[in-house]
Amino acid sequence: MTDDKGAARWRIIADLLRSDVLQDHYQPGQALPGEAFLAAEYATSRPTIRKAIAQLAGEGLLTVAHGRGTFVRPAPDRRMILTGWPEHEDLLSPAYDPAKQHWEHITVPSEAERAQNGVIPNSALFMTAEGDRADVLAVRRGRMVAYRYAYWQHTKTRARIHLCSYVLAELVATVTGEGADREIEPHVEPENYYAHLEREHGPLRWTTSVHTQMPYGETYEDLGMEPIGTPLLIVRRVMLSQHGRPLEFTEIEAPGDRFETAAVSDYNSAEPRGLSALRI
Repeated sequence: MTDDKGAARWRIIADLLRSDVLQDHYQPGQALPGEAFLAAEYATSRPTIRKAIAQLAGEGLLTVAHGRGTFVRPAPDRRMILTGWPEHEDLLSPAYDPAKQHWEHITVPSEAERAQNGVIPNSALFMTAEGDRADVLAVRRGRMVAYRYAYWQHTKTRARIHLCSYVLAELVATVTGEGADREIEPHVEPENYYAHLEREHGPLRWTTSVHTQMPYGETYEDLGMEPIGTPLLIVRRVMLSQHGRPLEFTEIEAPGDRFETAAVSDYNSAEPRGLSALRI
């Protein structure tokens, strides 16, 4: 390896190792040579090798298993999340059958904390909209929303998703008072939210957006993700009234290496490859 005065040595080694991985010099799942061997191979120190490996692990190309070594990270088959597929039930529709589509509800490690705060899967919890949630619904911070969530796991691939929904509270309940004196009296059951909104504010329409971010907190463990180098895929659908007012938004959080998303118009076949049978 020739010296490059303009680049740190660990970056040069990372570039060379990355090239070896991408060109299948090392196969998926294969162990890389040990740090001592690589240090001798590149005529450098083990800390330099370690830094180069950390870079590739952060890029999602390598997995470091302490006590076992460093391995090329296999790329799992991705499942498809479709938007706008009228031939199948929407995944939040009461008629949607997760079990028929090989999905099951699961309990995740952070469930105990949610239970302490009064959150039950698939039920509605009334809470204030803050930050990004308020922005999406175009309301001021502190406005009340009905929050629902669930975790699903694919029975074949064991891949997980987190599904949540936020509905403006005054659309499904009577809200009186402010702060500690606020009282909420629901008048619509959660399973009837969409039918009620369609009846009162329809015809409804939706906008869908997709973005990624790095997961934080308990997300890695809850979704069974690799702790380093895996982005979180976020599919967000906003429900709009006939006058364009945001009424609700739904989010799917999924490991970016296990899922991708597309509009059904991107496909000609009735059953796209890798379908996860999710439609929003």
